[in-house]
Amino acid sequence: MQYRTLGRTGLKVSAIGIGTWQLSGPLIIGGQPDGFDDPGQDKVIDLIRACGELGINFIDSAEIYGDGEGERRVGEAIKGNRDQWILSTKFGWRLGKDGNRITNPSPDTIGKSLEGSLKRLQTDYVDIYLYHCHPDPNRILEGREVLETLKQEGKIRFYGISTYDHKVLGQLAAQNAAEVILFEQSLLTHPSQMLNLVKEHNLGAIVRGAFKSGLLSGKYFYQKPQFSDQDFRKHKFPLWDPQKCAVYEQFLSEGVPMTAFALRYLLDFDTTHTIVLGSRSIQNYRDALRVFELSPLDQKTHEALRRVRQQLFLGSLRRKIQHRVNGYLKGYVRMSVKIR
Repeated sequence: MQYRTLGRTGLKVSAIGIGTWQLSGPLIIGGQPDGFDDPGQDKVIDLIRACGELGINFIDSAEIYGDGEGERRVGEAIKGNRDQWILSTKFGWRLGKDGNRITNPSPDTIGKSLEGSLKRLQTDYVDIYLYHCHPDPNRILEGREVLETLKQEGKIRFYGISTYDHKVLGQLAAQNAAEVILFEQSLLTHPSQMLNLVKEHNLGAIVRGAFKSGLLSGKYFYQKPQFSDQDFRKHKFPLWDPQKCAVYEQFLSEGVPMTAFALRYLLDFDTTHTIVLGSRSIQNYRDALRVFELSPLDQKTHEALRRVRQQLFLGSLRRKIQHRVNGYLKGYVRMSVKIR
């Protein structure tokens, strides 16, 4: 295992970490499934402990995952070995009594959310505490004051945000209200403005989406994916063409898994401190660790990968536009039928 420093936090984190959304059990929001089939508590606990034996020491969760079940499973898995783990969780999204998702990261909710997380995780502190949704830009300093107080009390060590939006991160960083950022990056996704902010403010960087929900796993290069109704990818994949991602095979040496290559690409960036994976199989984690057998990619390869990304992105953009047009047309037809 390779370990990296998580920006200015100074924490030493494994280059590969565990994401727990897929491990937290089903979550129904507004009557719709928002996750994956449940692997079961015992399997999740065994998986986390097996990952620990591989040298993985970073794990990320959130209060909404499984409506708290994700944190409970993590707590059970690391019980007795808390000091061996760098633990991150998130606040701001939670499930309401009516089954709808509540979006509220306001300063007056932070302390209560943290107390709930600490209880479920069976610990008295978390290493990293992240906004799971965007704070009110007018209350960033107020939120920072609450987080700093929790830090002084020893309940959190560092804080930040999980976001796709570089503008939101910029607002937080400008007010010294973020030390860590969790964001998406992959062979298909290059958030250049986010990466610039990571460098400028020496933020701890947690990368997710390395395999783009399975598009870059190699699993669907030559066979159409079959997802259950519980799997969110069933609705996400139509916006991409998995078979066209097979273009990446030209970069693979014999015997190198696509997953290891996708991770090697990310680890070449000095802004990649840890990459959280959402696998539910220990074998997938073992395969991922083969990334450390690969040498960094040369500049010529990185340039070729950039060109491939641009071509695939344009194809995806066309599919998204057509998807929206089809949606508008269906809505128009339904409206016409009602009018008649």
